[in-house]
Amino acid sequence: MSRGFDSYFGPPSQPINVAEFLQQANSALLSGSSWEQLTPEHRNTVEAEINESISNLKSSIDQVWDNPVLSAHVLRQHESTVASVREQADAPAPKGRKRKRHIAPEGSESAPEVLQLQEKLDAVNLRCWGLTVESALCMRAAKNSDYNALDAPKKMGTGVLRTLDHGYVNATRSSTPDSLRGPSPDANSYPNAVISLTVYNRITYLPSCLTRSSQHAVLSTQTLADLLCVLPCASSDMPIEELDTEGDVIGYNVADQIGEHAGCLFCIEDIIYGDGRENADYAEKLIAHFQKLPEDKRPQIKPAPTSVSETTFNALTLRTYQPYWILHQGNCEHFFVIDQIRHAPLAHASDPPSGYPLTLHLTPTVQDLCRACGKVPAVHSIVGDMRLGESPCLLCAPCWRMMGPPKNDEGVMAVPLVIPFVNH
Repeated sequence: MSRGFDSYFGPPSQPINVAEFLQQANSALLSGSSWEQLTPEHRNTVEAEINESISNLKSSIDQVWDNPVLSAHVLRQHESTVASVREQADAPAPKGRKRKRHIAPEGSESAPEVLQLQEKLDAVNLRCWGLTVESALCMRAAKNSDYNALDAPKKMGTGVLRTLDHGYVNATRSSTPDSLRGPSPDANSYPNAVISLTVYNRITYLPSCLTRSSQHAVLSTQTLADLLCVLPCASSDMPIEELDTEGDVIGYNVADQIGEHAGCLFCIEDIIYGDGRENADYAEKLIAHFQKLPEDKRPQIKPAPTSVSETTFNALTLRTYQPYWILHQGNCEHFFVIDQIRHAPLAHASDPPSGYPLTLHLTPTVQDLCRACGKVPAVHSIVGDMRLGESPCLLCAPCWRMMGPPKNDEGVMAVPLVIPFVNH
């Protein structure tokens, strides 16, 4: 069930033309907002009310969590509610097997401060916070894709975030009358939009379901090729095969890996963006393949006039929460979903000024352990070595060094395992 929820996207938004969005946002920025049309006294009053409300909520929460008795009571109530929901939603236990029931530990529920807190919670009119039986469908333990291998956003490119300073914006608003302002500033000369997107891969043993691989932030002035270059993918990290005169594989060149993509395409809103190659464009190959299908089963797609290296996000029409398709390196597939398109006219403390595209989230790679020590992740696949008892045999680098080369190394090959890391 959880796999099905992770592979469900939507509902998608209405189509968003990124260039038009930027023009409208820039026009609104220079013309001023309704907030700035308020008098200073009115603005100060509104800000004081907001700050007071937030401070009151924060102080009441801090008082509960700083009190061990109250915080323990809240935790017990939550755990008891979750256990009750799961018990009602689970299927009946098989015959002869007793279901383990959750028993809430005894606490000091009769303490006056606990009774007072419970009365306040019961008096809250918001009933949407309560957990129903259907809530059990969204309860699960943490998965590998929920963890982030990065402790901070990682700069992966050379893109620079174009912003405006406060002085320029204020001067433009005060010096230019509304009647003389242009209807739509040029999107290429004004601030960028920061586009956040999530990349998903097919699960190897369950290809009909997807799992999150990474999350990135790109600028609207960057191209689809810029995004493709930063995707963590094992197909892009495969070492070059070394062949003998008869064409058989005799080894691998670990130092020299595939530098450029052997081919790629993006499918966005039924438009195919190919790699722009003269002889073997991926978009042309895909369309030629679809032409072999019956006419009633052919996808309604059409080629784009530009390639992935020529197409910027400014030129696209996108929908949030709508999956789009990437095909590269043969038959390696990825899907990406637009999470957010944000206008970035003024620099924010959390926005790096350069280094775009950024990698915001990277799912930790699950690696097989060494067959010898069972403690360290394996980095070699040893083929044809009779000493190991199995072929191929996965070993870590220290164990393979301790084994030493075999006396008769004919037919023995150490194949490096492909581990997709983010480029440094």
